[in-house]
Amino acid sequence: MFLQLVGALIVMLSCTITGICFGKKISYRIEELEQMQSAMTMLQNQIHFLATPLPEAMEEIGLKYDNIIGNLFLKTAKEMEKREEEKGEEIWKKVVLNWKEKTYLEKQDIDAILCFGCSMGYLDITQQKASISLLLQYIEMTLVQLQEKKKQQQKLYPSMGILGGMLIVVVLL
Repeated sequence: MFLQLVGALIVMLSCTITGICFGKKISYRIEELEQMQSAMTMLQNQIHFLATPLPEAMEEIGLKYDNIIGNLFLKTAKEMEKREEEKGEEIWKKVVLNWKEKTYLEKQDIDAILCFGCSMGYLDITQQKASISLLLQYIEMTLVQLQEKKKQQQKLYPSMGILGGMLIVVVLL
């Protein structure tokens, strides 16, 4: 009887924790999008006001962010400095595709980030700023939608975890 009670408690606890983790996933995505938004704004300012070359601007931004977003910009800057006969677009795509497995961003977010890379390096400053602005608009719209979704999911997933744990316990007992 005691072992059944301990087993039921462990199942309930693990299902509840799983629900909480699923609820937190959207928070992590929002945080990364906000950091990307901030980094892209900094990049836009570096290009527009300081006329900083792209590899230097990316390195500077990468050093300011000590997280996954910073890693993206630092790795891109390193690859751009090597410049093994690749265009900026190709470098960005290669780095983002290697980086995407380490992030909470979803496919549509990665696609928008890749789309930004299409203008990288060979367009004039005005077109690069427009491309950054387009990405920033996407991020802004997505953040608004995710804030609404977050309110619902942070209550839904833990509740589903508890109820799922109860169901498993009832079925097993």
